[in-house]
Formats: sequence, structure tokens, C-alpha cells
Amino acid sequence: MVIWDDEKNIKLQVERGISFDEISEIILRKEYLDILDNPSRPSQQIFVIKLNDYIYSVPFIIDKQSNIILKTAFPSRKLNKKYRR
Repeated sequence: MVIWDDEKNIKLQVERGISFDEISEIILRKEYLDILDNPSRPSQQIFVIKLNDYIYSVPFIIDKQSNIILKTAFPSRKLNKKYRR
């Protein structure tokens, strides 16, 4: 199961024009480009996804019940250069 904070989802919709709903569909369909370790937070990993023709970084954790908890999502110039096809 993919879960997230509803307030953060609203903030993403308003500020970035994306939503965790869209992101979770990509994840559940296994259409993400990669999963990376988060160098600044050892307990987190990062989904690399393509959304709206740009590459996004989506940090997440996996809880004890094996839920994927999405933390945020942001466009990444660095990842866009690496994964853009």
C-alpha cells in the first residue's frame, strides 16, 4: 500500500501541480525509472519517476507493515539530465 500525508498532497498540488495520487499510480504500475538510496537520510530511499515530461525525486520510507510512505516530490535537474530519454 502507498500512503502519504493529505496536507502535503494538497501542498504539492497547489505549489507544483502534481499529486501523490498520480505518483502512487506510477509506483503501483512499476513505471518508476529507478530506486536510489537517499544519501542525506539513511532510512529513506528515492523513487525516480517521470511525470509531466520531467524527472521527479520522490523520497519514501517503508514502515513495519511494508507500506510505502511518500514524503514529498520535487523536480530534479540532476536526475532529469541522467534519466531523460
